Amino acid sequence: MNERLQAGIDFSQKRADFCLLAPSGLIIERHRRFSNSRPGYEEAKAMLLKVLTRQHFQGLDVAGEATNVYWLPFFWELARDPELAAHDVQLFLLNPRWVKYYKQCFAPDHKSDADDPFYIADRLRTRHPTVAWSAQLDTQPLRLYTRLRFHLIQNLAREKCYLAGYLFLRASAYSSYRPFSDPFGMTSRRLLREDWNLERLATLSVEELAQHLDELSEHHLPDPLANARKLCAVAHQSFRVPQTLNLPLQRLTDLILQEIAFLETQITQADSWITAEAQQHPGVHLLDTIPGIGPVFASGILAEIGSVERFLQGPKWDPKHKTYRARNLRDAEDAVAKIAGLWWPRNSSGDFDAEDRRLSKSGNRYLRYYLIEAADRMRQNIPEYQRFYASKYAEALKHQHKRALVLTARKSVGLIVGLLHRHESYRSKEVDST
Repeated sequence: MNERLQAGIDFSQKRADFCLLAPSGLIIERHRRFSNSRPGYEEAKAMLLKVLTRQHFQGLDVAGEATNVYWLPFFWELARDPELAAHDVQLFLLNPRWVKYYKQCFAPDHKSDADDPFYIADRLRTRHPTVAWSAQLDTQPLRLYTRLRFHLIQNLAREKCYLAGYLFLRASAYSSYRPFSDPFGMTSRRLLREDWNLERLATLSVEELAQHLDELSEHHLPDPLANARKLCAVAHQSFRVPQTLNLPLQRLTDLILQEIAFLETQITQADSWITAEAQQHPGVHLLDTIPGIGPVFASGILAEIGSVERFLQGPKWDPKHKTYRARNLRDAEDAVAKIAGLWWPRNSSGDFDAEDRRLSKSGNRYLRYYLIEAADRMRQNIPEYQRFYASKYAEALKHQHKRALVLTARKSVGLIVGLLHRHESYRSKEVDST
């Protein structure tokens, strides 16, 4: 019998709390606390080596919760330590929700750093994950860049939403009449940064306003007269702002527009770093052959998926044949979609089977973002995905675009997983059939 020591670690910024269990569930160390630092790691390693040697365990399984990035340096050290490598150390990263729900199987207990490592170790012992964690250092730089870009995009969206609220105070009809296709486009920004008010706009004729907009846009507006008409409607339909608020609102607008421009510059810088780093990853070049995706979204997808082969490891239970079988490419596709939160859990009990299923949306939000953004480009550039998107759009009764786009993203997972697994470039079905 392969007797392996089971170790559970609860990570925080300052500490790493350990619990050690035998395969039978016998508690060897209920709770040991170490600092989450290099000296703390050395002390923890000494404890592990001592237990492994004295009790003659044949291997070591270590599990930790994915708590922010506090677990990552400790796992790096565990993975590359030559002394632990002699004891066949296997590392497993657990979703905190797995441990949370597992803990609910027991009698109510305290939520503390002294108790949590036990449930992590016992979850590892009783429901052993099939896929071990690997450092994948080759994709770590790319992942840092793509996650940074996601963070900047979120900040940009937040700033635009913040400004949109105050834009309603300055001109309540601005969003309704939409004098410009993009309220944060260059012409709209230049107009908003001017010291303008609705009374002055209302005094201008449509022709005068059209000429002014044409100059502001540097003659890029295709129909300045149409924009001027809408802007005149905004001036006449909007509430009037009290005089004392004109200056504060103007200052707020100027400052947030500067922040938006700065964030856009940072996103451009992040895109250049991603594109440069992507040159070292063949998988990015494979995904980049899909029309519309581009190197940035291809990098975001690859950085989160990593190696597709890890989703093919371990046996899978086949309920139809009531036996275990090897995992296939469809299983890998389903696993990637589930990690991204692009799946609809079934809700049934007894004779009841819910017809409406809600999108999970739990899991890797970075992967979900890049898959959906890539799908939006694919449905604009690939006829097959255009037709699929259009059919799902027609079926939806509300939120048509969002629902159709999410379903298109789910469909794209099969293509992406297949290309990465077979190391093939994209080939259009329309071309293959001719």
